Amino acid sequence: MSGHTLEEFAPETGLFQMTDLAATGSTDERTSVPLYLQVARLIERRIRDGSLKIGSLLPTENDLAKMLGVSRQTVRHAIGHLRSQAMLSARKGVGTRVEALQGDWRSRFSVGSVADLVELARETEMRIAMREDIEARGKLAVELACRPGRKWLHFAGPRYHVPNETAFCWSEVYLDGRLAPIVRKIDVFRLAVFALVQEQSGEHIVEIKQDIRPAVIDAERARCLGAAAGDLALEITRRYIASGGRLIQLSKTLLPADRFAYSMTFRPD
Repeated sequence: MSGHTLEEFAPETGLFQMTDLAATGSTDERTSVPLYLQVARLIERRIRDGSLKIGSLLPTENDLAKMLGVSRQTVRHAIGHLRSQAMLSARKGVGTRVEALQGDWRSRFSVGSVADLVELARETEMRIAMREDIEARGKLAVELACRPGRKWLHFAGPRYHVPNETAFCWSEVYLDGRLAPIVRKIDVFRLAVFALVQEQSGEHIVEIKQDIRPAVIDAERARCLGAAAGDLALEITRRYIASGGRLIQLSKTLLPADRFAYSMTFRPD
């Protein structure tokens, strides 16, 4: 089903129709959104408009897959996405239950793939609070794995789940100076920086390396994050590698510790 949108597989009648899918964005945007996220968005809209009540059960994965003309795996990923936001719960022998009208934005930082990074950026906005051209030297040059004196664009600001006026994280980006003109005049980002750069520059991201380490929130950032100075946080650093092993972007996300959860399921061989 690559290259298609759910509109092409929707039934004419029933609870799950895709006739209002256009409300989520343009045709090009919908085509670029993974199918499981399109399904998740539809289920979320049905919950919010009251078609699916809190406490009610969703159709089975098989039934949903048949209704929408998608694979059961796609439906499973969509349900998993909404479970991570605490909107749905699943119990063996009972089914998938609606738990909340919307996910708690404070716990929605769930990224397990490049598609999730793109989706997170689309659901939020980063408001630029500072921007400067810099030359990397000393420790910064080491962190950016570049020769001293190489030019970068450095910008940073809080990221919000609109319309919430408390930022859920603080984002900081170092971008290769040669690519700076692509983003220099943007004051509010509603999409992933790396995706925009990749689209407009022709640079192809071949690898994203992620590191997570403990950090402390300083007084300046605490104010917009609704936290207290000295609160514990996690600093998530991502390095975006282009062909030839070149680092073209480094991003840092400062996330209060109570807004981050990590889970993994292991199955016996």
